[in-house]
Amino acid sequence: MGCVFQSTEDKCIFKIDWILSPGEHAKDEYVLYYYSNLSVPIGRFQNRVHLMGDILCNDGSLLLQDVQEADQGTYTCEIRLKGESQVFKKAVVLHVLPEEPKELVVRVGELIQMGCVFQSTEVKHVTKVEWIFSGRRAKEEIVFRYYHKLRMSAEYSQSWGHFQNRVNLVGEIFRNDGSIMLQGVRESDGGNYTCSIHLGNLVFKKTIVLHVSPEEPRKW
Repeated sequence: MGCVFQSTEDKCIFKIDWILSPGEHAKDEYVLYYYSNLSVPIGRFQNRVHLMGDILCNDGSLLLQDVQEADQGTYTCEIRLKGESQVFKKAVVLHVLPEEPKELVVRVGELIQMGCVFQSTEVKHVTKVEWIFSGRRAKEEIVFRYYHKLRMSAEYSQSWGHFQNRVNLVGEIFRNDGSIMLQGVRESDGGNYTCSIHLGNLVFKKTIVLHVSPEEPRKW
């Protein structure tokens, strides 16, 4: 969740507060505060939140991990600068959607889409998407790889090994969506598929278990 204070003056951040307002009939609760170069997550948010912004650039953006249904609500960021009485505030409304299935079932010969989306209020460019397959017996294998060279404004994508020509990127990269479509499913495709989305130094990962059922017998 992004929170950046834009200023032409060279002043440093003195304090940052992130507060959650869950809605009606619920009290506001502290999520995290930053003071004197110390970042402190509070209560049930411990081990799930940390500042991901560059404090020196007046960036107090927050990363929330392992999102739960109870995390839904309005998050207010408050930034205070040294020597300033004015407080910069920004509110972000977080809607929590039902969890996507982590296990999928498909028949031999069919096609299956596997979703992988990084949700963010911050506008960041995806630099790399990678899908890795690990079966019961086989070693880890690269399924698909996409990367974007910002300096050259060039994009590259490729499917690998026995997945070659059977995997396509169907997600919209500009929406941080690295979803893929696997065509002509084989019995040997059953296993774990781990997706990694890279946004600069930030990496989001998701694992999907694919179960492959035998092809239905043809009726004559």
